[in-house]
Amino acid sequence: MSVRENHSLYLGPGEQRVIALHQFDALVESATEGVTLAASLVQEDAPERFWNPSECLTELYLKTRGGPLTQTTLKNLQHATALLPKPAAVVTDVEQTLIAFNTRRDSSKPAGEYDYALRSNESYRPVPKLSVSDLERMVSSPAIIWMKRYLGIEAPKDAVNPWAATTGKWVHHWLANIIEAGDGRIFSAFPSLTEIDKRIRLAADERCAALRRLCDSVRKVVPDWWNSGWLNARYLARHLGAKIGGAKGWEWIATELAVGREGAVKIADGVELELHGQVDLVLAQNDAPSFAGQKIWIVDYKTGSTKELKTSDLHDNLVKGTTLQLGLYALAMRERGAAEVSVSIISLAVKNVGPQLSVVDLAPHTDVFADLAEMQFTGVFGMKGEIRPAFVYSAPYPLATLQIDNDILEDKWALTHPALVLEKEEWETW
Repeated sequence: MSVRENHSLYLGPGEQRVIALHQFDALVESATEGVTLAASLVQEDAPERFWNPSECLTELYLKTRGGPLTQTTLKNLQHATALLPKPAAVVTDVEQTLIAFNTRRDSSKPAGEYDYALRSNESYRPVPKLSVSDLERMVSSPAIIWMKRYLGIEAPKDAVNPWAATTGKWVHHWLANIIEAGDGRIFSAFPSLTEIDKRIRLAADERCAALRRLCDSVRKVVPDWWNSGWLNARYLARHLGAKIGGAKGWEWIATELAVGREGAVKIADGVELELHGQVDLVLAQNDAPSFAGQKIWIVDYKTGSTKELKTSDLHDNLVKGTTLQLGLYALAMRERGAAEVSVSIISLAVKNVGPQLSVVDLAPHTDVFADLAEMQFTGVFGMKGEIRPAFVYSAPYPLATLQIDNDILEDKWALTHPALVLEKEEWETW
């Protein structure tokens, strides 16, 4: 928030909440006829638990009624509301809303037109080309991707803590610079460990020098917090570079290789996925103008503490999305003619710097990718997971959405996408 020229305040969650409350107060005061508030006495997912009225609702009640809003008062209000005269005729629009409300909570039926899905009997059925990141999120937050691709809306990006995203972008960009400038060929010679570290340091130092020049031009000093974040990203990039530099038996590499431009990726006979993405690093044993007949190793860098890929519980890891991205890259590379394709995650926590999974390991799980292709073709996504989980981060919904009991969502998901259901309960993997 700008205070004066060249000065601003960093707003934390507390300050953001205060601003939101002021905006709500202004909205209430702008009403010319009246304001109606609706509230629930109990938690929808735990009916035995009573909700305590929020501070905002309590203050509004105190201002208008001159008394406290207690649980007893709430129960009396609920009883009085039930006695209000009902309209003589049911308004069609409201009746349709009730149909949608009940349909979304019917666990005996799969997802339909009220569950982030296109109507099955309509001829208009666009097939959006999805990014690999979209496909990865489709198994955890399908409704958000449906709104993004079919309605063209998504929530504003969380700017409270941008350092995680910034660090990831810097590290990936610096690691992409470990190869020599391209001359039109796919592969470059695998550089030595010393050369890899030198190129990473050079790319990172250029980023720092650019900011210093900017600060010098306005007679400012580079902030300590920026230096700290930059040094952390520089260390991560050098550490990951050192790990990949120790790989043996691979003489040629390519960075930031685009996939999906050649057309749809074949999953099985008659099953294809329209996707696009970018592979962090591809290693090969031979220099060639194409991937035909090549033995390929795909590497995905992770700046967090992501663990290495394992063949055990592969179905559940695909369904959770943790292995899905690399699985899609492996299938795309197979489509380009590669004879053997292996994939790996390289992170601070990974000790096994070598191929971790192969495209052959994915063969028994073709149904997972086929179900994703069906989602893309039909536009029937559905809803999954809590909107505002208490203990993990979840992307915000761009539209106001009512939470539905998670057990109902799981039942509808299993009916809609049977191949995208976990084989083990979460507690079994602890």
